[in-house]
Order: sequence, then C-alpha cells, then structure tokens
Amino acid sequence: MGHITASEVIAASVETVFVYVDDHRNTTKYMKDLSKWAPAGEQTHGKGAAFEVAMKAGPMTLSSVVDITAWTENRTIAWKSREGFKQDGKWSFRAKGDGTEATFDMDYELPGGLAGRMLSRAADPIIRGNIEQSVRNLRTQVEKLPR
Repeated sequence: MGHITASEVIAASVETVFVYVDDHRNTTKYMKDLSKWAPAGEQTHGKGAAFEVAMKAGPMTLSSVVDITAWTENRTIAWKSREGFKQDGKWSFRAKGDGTEATFDMDYELPGGLAGRMLSRAADPIIRGNIEQSVRNLRTQVEKLPR
C-alpha cells in the first residue's frame, strides 16, 4: 500500500481554504490528473456524501466511489473508497500564522495483487508528484480568490 502526505501553507483563512476544498466543483481544478469527482447521490458535501472518482495514472484510469467518512467544518474532510481503486484519505486544515496549513494525506492500493504492488513501487513517485502538485495548485487557486 502506498502512502502520501503533502502540505502547503496558503495565504488565506482556514474558512476560505476549507470552503474551496469542500466545494466538489473545485476538486478537478486543483487535483492534477483527476478527471472526475462527481456526486454519486443528492448530498454534495459533509459526512455521508459519496463521489464517483476517476484519476489518470500513467496509461490507465483508476476509478472508484468514495464516501465522505469524516467532515468537521474548517478542520477535516476524510474519505474511503467503497468500490474500485482502494484509497482512503484526508484533508486537514489548521491556522498557521496569517494563513492556513492544508495537508493532504492518503493511503492507496493499486489493483492487481502482486503485479499491483510492483506497479505501485513504480507509480509511487508519479502519484506523489501529482499530489504534491495538487496541493501547490490548491494554494495558487485559493490565493487568487477575491478577498
């Protein structure tokens, strides 16, 4: 199983960063190679919401359905897959100076048993780079929002 953590300090309030991440319509804007993050039901945020997810990973597209398992306003958004590509992750937010430290933390397992574990070793630097770029993208996009 792969594990990735990436953090950035964003020059914006915790409330501003949280609201931006919590709006599912923004997710594919900042998450590199994420082509889909669409509600899988009527609920679009908060604990109990579900999303259909598709992420490009080299030549393949990894799909899953994730459930939001924890949601604490201005603090945490966590998810776990219930179908497809196995992942569980969390965004956490905390005030740092005049800004917000946003941390993305994810565990994942590529499909395919032993072959998937071998592929994971090769794919880990690519996935890690994409996640780190995604957190930088989030910083850039939030810092451009009108104050």
